Amino acid sequence: MTLRPKPHLLAVDDENDVLLILKTSLREDYEVETASSGQEALQKAPEFAPDIIILDLMMPDMDGITLLEKLRKEESLADTPVIFLTGVSDKTKLREALDHGTQFYIRKPFKPDELSAKVSQALHASGIGPPEEA
Repeated sequence: MTLRPKPHLLAVDDENDVLLILKTSLREDYEVETASSGQEALQKAPEFAPDIIILDLMMPDMDGITLLEKLRKEESLADTPVIFLTGVSDKTKLREALDHGTQFYIRKPFKPDELSAKVSQALHASGIGPPEEA
């Protein structure tokens, strides 16, 4: 495995404003690539080889759960930690999302410091990155 200076993070959301906020908030600590649809994410993910993925739960072309299922079929992405990003308050939909192999989600709107902490927490829980500071 090649050592990279910054962990790679793929952000997937159909809202360009959200992608801009994600990229701006995380670019200091992560190499951030964005995708504005599920199809674009499927094309970019194998080559970009993200260490973590932030994935919008509700997108028009392909919802986050369907995209996650497709990403998990790629051997190189099968164990990549995923954080769902959602404006959904429906607990059933959130439970369904969490039942698909991730324990992390962030509700929109989010604060940049909460976002950064959640990404660090997810990477640490997956054995990637330094231990969290107390």
